[in-house]
Amino acid sequence: MNSIYAQKIAPMAVLEATEESILVTAANLELPGPTIVYANSAFERMTGWSKEEIVGQSPRILQGPNTDRSIFNDLKRRLLHGETWEARTSNYRKDGQEFIMEWSIAPIRDDDGVIYQYVAVQRDVTERVETERKLEQAKEALIDSLRKRELMHETFGKFIPNAIVDRVIADAGILQPDLREATVLFADIVGFTALTEHMDPRSIVHLLNEYFSLVTAPIESKGGIIHQFQGDAILATFNLPVQDPRHAANAVEAALEIQDTLDTYRFSSGSVLGARIGINTGTMVAGTVGSSGRLGYTVHGDAVNLAARIEQENKRLGTRILITDATVREIGDEFQARAIGTIAVPGRNTPITVYTV
Repeated sequence: MNSIYAQKIAPMAVLEATEESILVTAANLELPGPTIVYANSAFERMTGWSKEEIVGQSPRILQGPNTDRSIFNDLKRRLLHGETWEARTSNYRKDGQEFIMEWSIAPIRDDDGVIYQYVAVQRDVTERVETERKLEQAKEALIDSLRKRELMHETFGKFIPNAIVDRVIADAGILQPDLREATVLFADIVGFTALTEHMDPRSIVHLLNEYFSLVTAPIESKGGIIHQFQGDAILATFNLPVQDPRHAANAVEAALEIQDTLDTYRFSSGSVLGARIGINTGTMVAGTVGSSGRLGYTVHGDAVNLAARIEQENKRLGTRILITDATVREIGDEFQARAIGTIAVPGRNTPITVYTV
C-alpha cells in the first residue's frame, strides 16, 4: 500500500481489524479499470479471494450470471462528480457460490482535492435479503388470506353470521361441538299465516326480508348470533359461539328493543307486524351437523326446545315476551320480571314458571 493511502485512509491495522470488507481501487474508471490496489482480510473471508490474487484485478471479477449490471449505469457519473454510490446485487465468491452484496463506494482525495482512489465498503447481506424475502412472502400471504377472509365474509356472511365464518375458517370448515351455558331467543310473527293468506309469494318474501332486517339489528347489536330463519321465525343464541358474560341480559334487551321497534314501524306493504318472543337460559351444544357434503351450524339441547315451547305460550297467556326462571336468575335485578303462569313440559315432573318483562 502506498504512503499517500496510508496517510489519507487509516493505519493498516485499523483496516485489517474491521469486520466489513474493504476494497480500494485506482481512480481510472475506464475499461478495463478500475484496478484493485488493496483488499483487507474481511474481503478475503467474504469472497475467498486472497489479497495476492485480487490486487491488480478489476472488481468485475466478482460478477456473474445473476449480477444485475443495470445498477452500474450511474456509477461512473456519480463517482466522477465526487458523490458516494450505493447498490446491491448478486456477486460470486471465488468458488462460484452466489451471494448478495451491498456496498458503498466513495472517492478518496489528495491534499489538493483531486480524486486519486476509491474505497468500497462491502457487506454480505444474503441472510438479510432472504429474511426480507420471507417477510414479504408472509406479508403477501397474510394479505391474500385477509382478502379471502373478506371474500368469505362478503359471500357467506349473507347466509351465516360472520362470527361463525371466522370459526369455519379457523377450524378448516368443521366446527367442533361447543357445550356451554347460553341463552336462546325464539321470535315468531303474530298471525303471519292469516296476514299472508291473500298475498302473492313475492310480496310475502319481500315482507319477510323487511321484517328480518328490522329484527336482526337489535339481536346482533347485543351480541346475538342468528342461526336460523325458520319460515317467519328466528332462532338466535347469546354466548354461542361468541362468549358473552351478559348473555341473558343482552337477550332480554334485544327482545325489548324488537318490541319497541315493531310498535312504531310501518312496513312498506302497509302491514303492522307483532312478534312473540321466548327466551331461555341453559346448557346447550353448538356445532356443525349434516352430511359429508353439506353441513350446517346450529344449536341443540333441551334448553333450546324449551325456548321454542314458551314462545308459543305467549299466545295462550296474551303476552309478547316470556322468559324462564333460569333466565330470571341469570339477569338478576337488571329487569323487572313478573311471574305470569306455568307450563307443563313433557319429560319434567314439575311445571315451568314463566315470566314476562
